[in-house]
Amino acid sequence: MSEPRRYELSCRVDPYRDGWTLLRFLTHRFRYHPEGLWRERVEEGAVRVNGDVAGPEHAVRKGDEIGYVIRHAEPEVDFAYDVLHEDDDLLAVSKSGNLPVHAGGKFIRNTLIAALRERWGTELRLAHRLDRETSGVVLLARHREAARALEREFHERRVGKRYLAVLRGAVPPEWRVDAPIARREPAEPPYFRVVDAAHGKPAVTRFRRLAVVRRPEWSGGPLSLVEVVPESGRTNQIRVHAAATGHAVLGDKIYGIPPELARRFVDEGEDGEILAAAGAHRHLLHCAQLRLAHPGSGEPWTGRAPLPEDFRTLFPAFRAG
Repeated sequence: MSEPRRYELSCRVDPYRDGWTLLRFLTHRFRYHPEGLWRERVEEGAVRVNGDVAGPEHAVRKGDEIGYVIRHAEPEVDFAYDVLHEDDDLLAVSKSGNLPVHAGGKFIRNTLIAALRERWGTELRLAHRLDRETSGVVLLARHREAARALEREFHERRVGKRYLAVLRGAVPPEWRVDAPIARREPAEPPYFRVVDAAHGKPAVTRFRRLAVVRRPEWSGGPLSLVEVVPESGRTNQIRVHAAATGHAVLGDKIYGIPPELARRFVDEGEDGEILAAAGAHRHLLHCAQLRLAHPGSGEPWTGRAPLPEDFRTLFPAFRAG
């Protein structure tokens, strides 16, 4: 953990938590702080609702602004990133597999965007998101016009995405998953996104096997290196679809281990039993390539990230491939 820092933060009450007490909202929304600590902060007047001090039993409403002051120690992260491309409109980097892209949950300043803005300035804007444990290509706009152009590319699904993943088991040569994905309601751990034909949004993912290995240090059977092409962009789509086919991403501590362990991971963080069940220190998913129209010139542009070390260790034949 890093040294505790003082933060003045705020958030909005979402529709799901409309009508909850302030204490219940805070305890549910920010699970990494216990109820007793939140009660203490509320009773000290460190939490405000729409600018006014409120008690723990105050009912919050959808859209209310909750402001609060905390001293918080963030988990350590791996700030490693490589610059893949830089010009007046676009910045492309390849991030590590232990670095949040933006603030959220336990992370406030230990993020990729915070580190990059220290070097390139506060005008820098994220064009898309990757999970903390997903390595690979991240695109950022250098100014407002470039941000709008990149937003259109992603919104209109003109971005060609290519991922690499290590999946559990010996997978078929090729397969396609067409399965709608919905947010789990209530949105509680361990599974935040689920395949739901009745209520989900359309989601399609294509998988192609590249190699299969058996590693002596992994007793869970064969492992497959696959190329993944998501045709839509739902939250956690690749991980949800992989797990739904019985070939979860190796190291996935949400969708790839028993529910009781996943719940414990969300509530308490990882431990030896959770890591042993997951099979890797992080989920082995890597954004290898993004292809789109350059936000300045409009010409085709491709950003590629090299295979990270944990992939190369499992599949040494792909060191140069």
